[in-house]
Amino acid sequence: MTRPKILIVDIGVRFGGVEVYLRNLACLLQGRCELLVLCVNPVLQESLRNSGVRTFGINRLLGKPIQLLVCMTMLLCLRMQGRVDTVWINGYSEIVLLPWARLLGCTAIATRHLTLDIEKGWSLSTLKRRVARFLYKRFAFTANRIICVSEAVAKDLSGIVSREKLVVIPNWMPSLPEPVSVHYQEGALLRLLFVGRLIPLKGASLILDAMRRMDANRVGLTVVGEGECRQALECEAKGLNVRFVGFQRDPSNCYRDADVFINPTFGPEGLPLVSLEAMSYGLPCLLSDLPVNKEITENGKSALLFRCGDAEDLSAKIGMFLSSPELLTKYGALGRSAVENKHSAEVARALFVEALAL
Repeated sequence: MTRPKILIVDIGVRFGGVEVYLRNLACLLQGRCELLVLCVNPVLQESLRNSGVRTFGINRLLGKPIQLLVCMTMLLCLRMQGRVDTVWINGYSEIVLLPWARLLGCTAIATRHLTLDIEKGWSLSTLKRRVARFLYKRFAFTANRIICVSEAVAKDLSGIVSREKLVVIPNWMPSLPEPVSVHYQEGALLRLLFVGRLIPLKGASLILDAMRRMDANRVGLTVVGEGECRQALECEAKGLNVRFVGFQRDPSNCYRDADVFINPTFGPEGLPLVSLEAMSYGLPCLLSDLPVNKEITENGKSALLFRCGDAEDLSAKIGMFLSSPELLTKYGALGRSAVENKHSAEVARALFVEALAL
């Protein structure tokens, strides 16, 4: 049986969760298809090449319209050479490439990482997302299949795309680390952890608000990540036991040194990789009650949920952990089990093989 010849396209400039997904996907599909990747981010290019994946780079200084034209030209050349029979886009504005791929006789696939919600305001990033959403709504129907990273994303997309085209393959962990052991004892300092971009929608400020409603001597917070809000957050954290450590390429020690992981995101979210990462360590998790967080925790079975945007409720839930080390042990074990059963590489690989007939 001839192996599929897949070209994955990602013209995102920033290296984030979408690019981590692509890197994990390339490893997952290795040996089951002939894989080429067309991308902009140099870190992603290097990472894929080190994994043995053939990549084609696009100049990151070119504007998005020019980058898309370059992609169309590259696709035409590769198709004429017989090197591509499937085009798989990993971004949002890239959706405009799918009609071109279909015209060239290729199977057209997209991965959808987020719901179509857009944060309020009119910043440049919000404007770009509005344009991307507009394009997605106009061209998504041309895909043969859209891989959704959660049921929440599939439900959201079903308003613009036939449900038959939507396939849910949840995000996964490429490998499972050694689980952490619960070392918190009642009366000691509870060590909280936040990992993510320091931008408003990720909600780090909400943790600081919750901490101010508690005994400051009972909790400490480590903040892992960079972003436009870092300076403001550092000012807001004065007087609290908070440590900012910046971006960490390998945050494993941060997970191992924490007692509780908190993801206070306001959304939109598809399926946050950092939450799965924390759960994979057996680290007890506190997550905002977005639909996707209810989904991955079976409505709060494997992590403690709090009302999204509610600092008082977050403070109360932290208080529950403070008074019950047994609760930490319970949620740590349940979170680890949820990742093992539903978000392992083996589970994801089987779903991709079925969806793509590999």
